[in-house]
Parts: sequence; C-alpha cells; structure tokens
Amino acid sequence: MSYRALYRQYRPATFNEVIGQEHITTILKNQVKAGMISHAYLFAGSRGTGKTSAAKILARAANCLQPQEGEPCGHCEACLRTAQGNVDIVELDAASNNGVEDVRAILDKVRYTPLELKTKVYIIDEAHALSPNAFNALLKTLEEPPAHILFILATTEPQRIPATIISRCQRMDFHRLTVRDMTARMQDILAQLGATIEDEGLLAIARAAEGGMRDALSLADQCLSFCGNHVAAADVYGVLGSMEDSFLYTMADALLSCDAGQALALLDRVVRDGRDLKVFVHDFALHMRALLLTKLCGGACSDILDCTGDAMRRYEAQAEGAGEVRLLRATELLLQAEGKLKNLSLPRVLIESTLVRIAQPEEKASLYDLAERIEKLEQQLKNGVEAVNPTQKKAAPSIGEAVPWPESPPPAEETASAPPAQAPSSPPGAAAEGPAGLWRQVVHLLEAEDKPLAVMARYAKRFALQDSVLEVGFDSPVFQMALSKPGPFEKLQGFLQQVAPGHALRLTQGGGEDAEQRARALFGDALKIE
Repeated sequence: MSYRALYRQYRPATFNEVIGQEHITTILKNQVKAGMISHAYLFAGSRGTGKTSAAKILARAANCLQPQEGEPCGHCEACLRTAQGNVDIVELDAASNNGVEDVRAILDKVRYTPLELKTKVYIIDEAHALSPNAFNALLKTLEEPPAHILFILATTEPQRIPATIISRCQRMDFHRLTVRDMTARMQDILAQLGATIEDEGLLAIARAAEGGMRDALSLADQCLSFCGNHVAAADVYGVLGSMEDSFLYTMADALLSCDAGQALALLDRVVRDGRDLKVFVHDFALHMRALLLTKLCGGACSDILDCTGDAMRRYEAQAEGAGEVRLLRATELLLQAEGKLKNLSLPRVLIESTLVRIAQPEEKASLYDLAERIEKLEQQLKNGVEAVNPTQKKAAPSIGEAVPWPESPPPAEETASAPPAQAPSSPPGAAAEGPAGLWRQVVHLLEAEDKPLAVMARYAKRFALQDSVLEVGFDSPVFQMALSKPGPFEKLQGFLQQVAPGHALRLTQGGGEDAEQRARALFGDALKIE
C-alpha cells in the first residue's frame, strides 16, 4: 500500500514542529546544544500529544554530528542514516513485550557499542505495561547505563510506573493540545494537500480529538476520504456522528424553557438522522457544562472552555436567562445518563426520561429541585415577569397569589421575646442579637457551604428564643420538612453552636390554611403534605 495516513506523513521531524509542548522542546534543545543529554527520560502524557515523535527527534539529535540550535541538522551522515530508521535506534512496544525475558534480552545487548551511530537509543513505548519483574530487571541498568546508551520511556499512565524507575529518569509531562493549536496545524497540513475543511468542521474535529493531534488528523483523514478535498461542516458532523452546534443551542433552549415536548421532538431528529446517541449525550453534557461555567465566571472562562470569542458570546447570551442550580442539575443528570447508556438495550428511553426530568424539575421535590424552582421564580420577579406554575393549565395567578414571599424576605416579627441579658442560659451576645439576628448569622454561615439549603432557610417567618432554644417557624411545610431532615438539620444545629454555644434548634411549621394554599399555588400537584 502506497498511501500513508496523515498523522504518519506529517509527523514532526524537528523540535520546532512539535506543537503545544514548548516547555519540553526548549529544555531538550538546550540540553542538546550544551551536550548535557541525560541517560534516561520519561515522557508522560495523554495519547497523540507528541511523546513518541519527541523521542525520535531526541534520538536523532543525540546522534547528529552538527546539531543546529539543538535540532538535528538533517544533512550529516548520522542524520541520513537515521532518516529511515537505524539498527542503533531500537523501538520496543512494552504492551506486547512486557515480560522479564524481553527486558533481559535488551540488557544483554546494552554493553555492546553502537554499530553505526555514537549513541544507542532504546525507546520503550507504553512503558507502564511492563511487569513488576521487568521493571526490577531494568532498575540497575537504568540508573548506571554505559556512556553510549540513552533510554526514553513513553507512557500514558505515569501513575503505574514505579517510583524507583521515575527517580532514575528526567520526567517530561506533555500537555493536551488546545483547540487553537490543533486547528492551526490542520490548516497548515490541508494547505499542503490542496484541501479545505470549513472552520466549523475543524473546530468540531479538534473538540472530538480531546487534545490529541493524532486523533484529529485521523478524523480529518476520514472526512477527506468521505467528501474529497472540500469538506463542509455538515459532512464533518456526519462522520463524527454528532449534531451541529446550533442544534445543541436549540435543545438547551427547549430544556431551559421547560418545553419537554420540543426536547423530545429534537431527540427524535437525532435518531432519525442516524447519529450516535452516546455522542449526542456527551456533546450536550459538555454544552451544559459550558453554560454553567459561563454563568459562574462570565467571559473569564473562555480559556477554560478553549472556545472562540464568537462561541463565548453565544454561551453568555444563553446562560443569562438560566440559573446556576438548573444548569448544575442538568449537567449531572446528563453525565449520569451517559454512564448508564452502554449497559442499556433501550438507550433512547433513558435519554428521553433524562430530558423530561431536566425540563420539569418541579415533578420531584428534592432539595435541589426546590432551590431550582425558587431560583427560577426569583429570576422571573427580577425581570418583571409573572411567575407561572408549569403544572397548572389554567391562567396563572398574580405574583402576590402564586409566590408566598416577596423577592427579598420581609423582616420577621418575633413571637416571643428573648430572655433577659443576665439569664445564665443565654450568652450576652445572643440576647443582644435577638432570635431573628441569630438565625440570620446561621443562614449566612450556611450559605457558604450549601446554597440551596440557605435559600430555603432565608424564608423563615417566626422566631423565638427561650430557655436556650431557638425556635424558627415556617409557613411552608415543604421548607420545614426539608430542613428538618437529619443532614440539613445537623448543619443548621452546628452553625447555631458556632453563633451561640449551648443553644438548641427547633423548626416548626404554621400559618394555617393560608400557608398551605400559597404552597400549593407555588408547587401545584407535586406538593404532598402528610
């Protein structure tokens, strides 16, 4: 076969051609220039980041008779001998040669001088696959090899390399490549081939490669084979089995607007187009993560997301109308679904149920679901929009009827006065602060640790402090029951001890029929009071 894959045709031949690893190539070039090449190196990093390429370049540079600024010159006798491989540069795949006998066969030849070059180089790929006995056999030689020997170990799992081996090597950690670096490299290669791939398609390939240049070039190779020398973005999505960026934005809009019907119709389009459901869930989870980070950090997270300026603006526009709790919950549900897909015979059913749960959080009254509904209502009030209960088909009540509290909780009236300041059961600070003030301090401490709980705790209505017991009353039975569960209650009790040592906490619910009606107006049929 005369054809060679793109990643083989365009493998870097010099350190300057290795992209995204300047922190490593600079060190290696300086060592070559100074004649201070170590006897052993460990190249660690994820797949396709340039470990084996850098090892081969270092092997040529170490044998070059006239290195130029730390690079192999490519013209001397040694460079010409190593251009197509050489008997003195030995590459060993440890995944298939991992026994102690294989290592001993190498060590038996180490003492012999090179046949053609000045340095004999052993490149051991996937070094973590060596057996414990093989590592033990390698130890002594790796520490004190003959002067004419250079060992280079490459691995994707450095945590599996024994510490005794790592301590005998100079470790170089290869970083994952950025989308920007990969797209620039692919454009250079495509220009040499006289081919083009649309910018959106290049971005999709770079994201799918997850930081590996080899994977990116392999995907580009597939696209060129599928479409010829001019590839559209839609063709790239077809090869990858994923959906267009605009589709992910449309799906996110449907879920954030609680339109489960539209979300299911969009999922049906994914199935009908023959796209991979697992790829779709993976891509959509990354999209929701991007919205969450944008909501938390704003435009400052563009480096974290490794996206273009235009994509960052689109993320900001979509995240503006969404809540943090909503985005966090959606991301977690999608990740849970992705983990279960490979073991299911009906993956579509799982994805449909996940999308419905994201679109209709009020159907399940967990702490995060309640906090999400509160967050949504507060956002509506802030924007001057009426709060509509999605579970009710009739016309929505007014804000005053649907929401049992204003945007900011009003100052609560204390139903019982605090004990006198001189009472031994209450410290002076507690009496001066009053029961409402004590609760505000507790909520302030809680907010730093668990924001959803703090949102509920802020809507306490009545306070009393008597006999070192802080009694806090809620109109909403949902909030009182949620905060009374063992986990949340222990947190509240712990913070109360910090604010007023020796005090106990009691949570009560009251307010009569009016409170229940207001709770039902908010939560609809999902509210169950026993």
